[in-house]
Amino acid sequence: MVSCNVNAETRALGQVSTCLETYINILFPGHESTWTRFEGKLDIDEIDIEETEEIEKTDTTEKDVKEEIKQNEIERKEKKFQAIDAACGGLVFYRFRINVKPTEFVIKLMDYMKALPDKEREQELGKIRHCSRWIPLDYICPATTERIKACFERVRADYFENDQETTEDTVAIITENRNNIMITKAEIIQTIAPLIPPKYKINLSKPTYVILVTVFKSACGIAVLKDYYERKKYNLIAYCK
Repeated sequence: MVSCNVNAETRALGQVSTCLETYINILFPGHESTWTRFEGKLDIDEIDIEETEEIEKTDTTEKDVKEEIKQNEIERKEKKFQAIDAACGGLVFYRFRINVKPTEFVIKLMDYMKALPDKEREQELGKIRHCSRWIPLDYICPATTERIKACFERVRADYFENDQETTEDTVAIITENRNNIMITKAEIIQTIAPLIPPKYKINLSKPTYVILVTVFKSACGIAVLKDYYERKKYNLIAYCK
């Protein structure tokens, strides 16, 4: 999920698309395309932003229509990234259809750009000038407390369950809510906080991990982000300057 200025979504969409297609080959040359990343049905409407050509019914037979639909489905499955309508101004959302997690990609992208020579870095940042925060959401679910709880069980297993009895790592929960009045930030925190193992202490000023929960319309995205404030809240341009 990438934030941008309101009314700049179309320009940001193109910049994000070009950046993803360019840097996935540079940073992860051995990546492979996948069709599904989550098991089970994700009951959120996914709307491809890209325009599709309208089929001329008068000049097209039923067989041709079926063939065209089939071909479109094949091409859609071959896409590495799928644009999704976030239904919120100032947001661009792409779903990864590769065997690389969004967090892996964004962290590597940020460090790669920051390490570029000054002139080259300035040129590359100019190509994404309409984009601000690059928030990698590894987990997506419907925005209800029950589904958020079930989704966070996966997050806990991936990040917070280990054999260590104690740890110096700390956490903070940050919530964002856009265009949704059915669930509050307090409800999100009350759903997730009890699931965090007690060995992880809370540190709101400089946590080791930020558990970012962002709700946009009827969808909820969850990410576990390390060095959240050091990385300027994952604002790519601010981090690289």
